[in-house]
Amino acid sequence: MKENTASIRTIQILHLVAGSQRGLTITEISQALKIPKSTTYQILHTLAGIKVLEVNRDKTFRPGIRFFEIALPTLDRMDLRREGQSILESLGARSGETVFMAAHDVGEIVYLDQVEGPSMLRLSVSRGSRGPMHCTALGKAILAALAEDEVRRIIGNGELPAETEFTITDYDRLTADLKAARERGFAVDQRELLPDISCVAAPVYDSSGAPVAALSIASHASKMTPERVSVLGEYVKEAALNLSRRLGFQGPRLFS
Repeated sequence: MKENTASIRTIQILHLVAGSQRGLTITEISQALKIPKSTTYQILHTLAGIKVLEVNRDKTFRPGIRFFEIALPTLDRMDLRREGQSILESLGARSGETVFMAAHDVGEIVYLDQVEGPSMLRLSVSRGSRGPMHCTALGKAILAALAEDEVRRIIGNGELPAETEFTITDYDRLTADLKAARERGFAVDQRELLPDISCVAAPVYDSSGAPVAALSIASHASKMTPERVSVLGEYVKEAALNLSRRLGFQGPRLFS
């Protein structure tokens, strides 16, 4: 059987990028694999177009969210999950609640990991499963870290779907909620996705300053008094900034 050269080169590129501890340029990939630069360019941008790879601000390439979904066994080697595991465990123990980590893709959050705390609340979410951005603390934390035009591109400016009677369905109200999240340093979901669950979340940034994920703490809504929200919000802010630092983020705070 004749080998498919394009397929082999694509797999070689994915293997190289996934195994690197930093983003790689087109030239570096072309030289390492001895693939013509023009061919490397075409393959890389095709993979970036379907989110298997992501392009950093410095024009280097790294594994994208589709890579996480397609190849979940490789998650253990990804910087985000590897660095985030101990932080999630500490956050769960400190808060006494179930905690989550998620990234974003095409207007949705993608759950990457979770750790159950000692509370009686049990929320099981499979890795790779998806959820809305506009009514989850995880999604709103990421949206709050983005420019307004990017938020509009992701969410649109029309009516948003309601998951519960508490879901924010108006774009202007959501914009105001995101502004409040920036001011306090964390996002809040008050029974907006699930009627009995409230959450707080904060964004995680990479070395380029881009929001790549978020961490959240989920609790039964009956426990989430304003005081409790404030305490857990500070916990998740500290954890998210800690993880961001491990990923090379140099900013002084989560929201500038």
